[in-house]
Amino acid sequence: MAGNSYDHNVLVRFLLVRHGESQVMVDGVVGGLKTCRGLSDKGRLQAGLLRDRFATMTEPLVDVVYSSPLPRAKETTDIAMSGLNPQLTIEVHPELEEFRLGQADGLTWEKVREQYPDINPSNSDPYETLIPGGDSRAGFRHRVSSALSEIAKEHSGKTVFIGCHGGVISAAMASAFGLANNQTTLEMAPTVTSITELELLAGNGKPRRWVCHRYNDSAHLRGSEVDPLKR
Repeated sequence: MAGNSYDHNVLVRFLLVRHGESQVMVDGVVGGLKTCRGLSDKGRLQAGLLRDRFATMTEPLVDVVYSSPLPRAKETTDIAMSGLNPQLTIEVHPELEEFRLGQADGLTWEKVREQYPDINPSNSDPYETLIPGGDSRAGFRHRVSSALSEIAKEHSGKTVFIGCHGGVISAAMASAFGLANNQTTLEMAPTVTSITELELLAGNGKPRRWVCHRYNDSAHLRGSEVDPLKR
């Protein structure tokens, strides 16, 4: 699938890539803008395997690169793209940030459960913020969908690498498949440094539609010492 041979109806191709293992994942804390310190040592190795995968030129050629502002996503993107065209610049898009948990930023997850015992996304109003200063589920999906729509308009006909988060990928999939904001029975859990490939199609009088070519592709980690699924 090398090269940029596009069907004439393809508006944009997104390669949504989750970051590698982060230090906040290891420490068990909520990692927002205030707290995230980038990748763990293991996460850097995972991102290096992703870089090697792109360097083989078997992936679609990347035209444009975006990243979430959180250090774990930015560091993953830096490493993954380091073996490609040095002319590619990484654009940081603030709306690609992971689900914002506001006042919980920096707390351990155990502390979050103590301080906010009533938080349960499956029972809550999708338009209500889960934690003061944070996102609502509907607001988060709207934020991500709007960011992707903006990027698609700006880079028509391009392959866009987006270094982001599991929540962002889940929100993108929910938008692509038209899932309602109150839908909580389906859980998506993309693996660290996995690739999810979505195309947005339109033209010839047809309505816009999404095509998912792959989800959660982490073949570059398979069998390695940093494969999170290794038994």
